[in-house]
Amino acid sequence: SITISGLYDREKHIDTSHVAFINQNNNLRERLYTWREEEVTRFINVAAKYKHKFKQQGHSLSGYVLYSQGLEDETYSLNDSSAVRIGRDKTNILAVENNVSISTDYAKPLKNGKIETGLKFNYRDLPVEYTITPGENSILFEGIGSFSNWNEEIYAGYGNYVLEKEHFDIEAGVRAEYTKVLYEVDPNNTFYDRNDAYDYFELFPNIRFTYKLNGSNKFSAFFNRRIDRPGEPELRVFPKFDDPELLKVGNPYSRPQLTNKFEIAHKYSWQKGYLYTSFYIGLIENQFLRILNTDTSNPNFDIVNKIYQNIGNANNSGIELLFSQSITQYWKLSANANFFTNRIDDFEGELLFPFRRNFRINKSRENAGDFKLNNQLELPLGINFQITGLYNSERNVPQGKRFERSSIDIGAKKKAFNNKGEFTLSFSDIFNRFGIKERIRTEGLTTLYENYFETQVLRIGFNYKF
Repeated sequence: SITISGLYDREKHIDTSHVAFINQNNNLRERLYTWREEEVTRFINVAAKYKHKFKQQGHSLSGYVLYSQGLEDETYSLNDSSAVRIGRDKTNILAVENNVSISTDYAKPLKNGKIETGLKFNYRDLPVEYTITPGENSILFEGIGSFSNWNEEIYAGYGNYVLEKEHFDIEAGVRAEYTKVLYEVDPNNTFYDRNDAYDYFELFPNIRFTYKLNGSNKFSAFFNRRIDRPGEPELRVFPKFDDPELLKVGNPYSRPQLTNKFEIAHKYSWQKGYLYTSFYIGLIENQFLRILNTDTSNPNFDIVNKIYQNIGNANNSGIELLFSQSITQYWKLSANANFFTNRIDDFEGELLFPFRRNFRINKSRENAGDFKLNNQLELPLGINFQITGLYNSERNVPQGKRFERSSIDIGAKKKAFNNKGEFTLSFSDIFNRFGIKERIRTEGLTTLYENYFETQVLRIGFNYKF
């Protein structure tokens, strides 16, 4: 079989904002900052997939080729009003990301299991053009440059072997990966004085062993290793001025984050349900995320930089419980509880923007938990109804803590028109309590940060098959 697909998507939107800076000591507004963002985004995706099925069930060879292009054309018109300045600045970012991915996969069943193997090549290139139009007493940075170019090449191959026996299963595999990264910075950039180029070869094993004691009890042990890479937005050298006193910027010298996870588990099954118990530990190397740090270089305003940075090692370990039970013919209950300890190591590093300065992450440790309860009900009139409750407890994060949050979600669907049509309804975070809220404390700074990222969403839909 050969499958060819394509997608074209274009969006244009305008955002406006008024940001008032109020001195809480005297309740006076010291600054009014407004901006207008005009942004055009475009996404093109063309893909072709080939698959050959051999006579033996599960024996297949496939190939995949993908080309995608994303465009971001973003213009900010910035208006600033204070006792210090009346300013009119403008910035524009034009970024076009090109991505090519080629892969092949082979799978063959064996008498007691199967083998899987494959190769993959991925190339990403993202040139960025940055144009500024400074006004009087501009807050825009001089010496930031007018362009950057980031590209990444990944060469990977994997092999996986599965052995299935009456009393045990074994799965063992490894992915080998060679990666080359280049980040080119405008020579006129005075904050980052060198291009960044590096490569690495890594192995990512995946091992699973399951022992079947009897029809009701299974014991398992797992190990896997994964990588999380910073993308271009996390690396981008050009600041985003939607809030000049909470200035967001990337870091072109960021490195990937690696996670090693170990797990042992037991599953006890009965006629209409099961209980799954897992003990695990995850070791994170060279984790990266945004940190907050004060910028004392501006004599007129207090500025906080929100900047991506590698901040050393962390780990979390705990126990996870999964429970499922059919209470009646029309009611199924499932629950998930995860109790864990989150540990963050001491770390000292250096920030380069907008000037060199040291920062520190203090060691912290806290016990936390995540909980989920889900009910699936078959109601009269052929309605399938689902209600889910989520609760995440308070926990430590680098530089502070994240507050507890919770959510109630519901969903329903009903077949219609001789099962050719289906009505759907979903309502997530009904009470709007699942937004992230954090308190950050670092040298010279205490901040309360809240992020409402569309957790409360109502969707109504209808599908019909001709």
